[in-house]
Amino acid sequence: MEVTPGRRPRRRTDEVRGLILDAARAVFAERGYAGASTRLIAERAGVSTPLIFNNFGTKAALFAEAVIQPFDARITEFLSQNETMPPGREARNAHFVHALYPFLRDNADLLHALVKSTGDTESERLHALDNYFAASAARMRSEFQKAGWAFDIPPDLMVRYAFGMLAGAVMFDQWFYPDGAPDEATTEAALARLLYKAAAPSGDAPPSPEPSQD
Repeated sequence: MEVTPGRRPRRRTDEVRGLILDAARAVFAERGYAGASTRLIAERAGVSTPLIFNNFGTKAALFAEAVIQPFDARITEFLSQNETMPPGREARNAHFVHALYPFLRDNADLLHALVKSTGDTESERLHALDNYFAASAARMRSEFQKAGWAFDIPPDLMVRYAFGMLAGAVMFDQWFYPDGAPDEATTEAALARLLYKAAAPSGDAPPSPEPSQD
């Protein structure tokens, strides 16, 4: 393609969209929805502000595609794996941690963007997370009922606080360990064990054998 001297080559639409999405994700994580102007996002992406509206329509739509959709996609993928989860409470807690904690750790900017934008955006809800909470609470109720166990913590609370523990471990990592966090294997093992104990059946007696996964 011939390029006119002094002019930047015309970039493909997918390249422009990628630059905008990367910039938006970073700016939303730094400033939240309300503090992230389209002008700043455009500057960070190296594009003109009108290109943002040409490609995404609104700031809310940009937030949804840059922040909500990647988050929802991973939670949806995890939820689809529930049918093949290992049997036993301890193994399932470990599966939960090993499947989601690395994603949250590697995408901490998404968490920061979501937390800093709470109440400021009219974007869609985190539907996949809502679906995960509902499905996990229903599974927990079914398993406890089959085993004749009593709840120490209601399932609807347990599944939310379990996710919150993983998210908090990521977001406050530098506060918890200013001199360096434990290695990843140690962290994940501790989180899995904490969840296993927190979700234990009520009562001091050892629980009955776990129900079959058939």
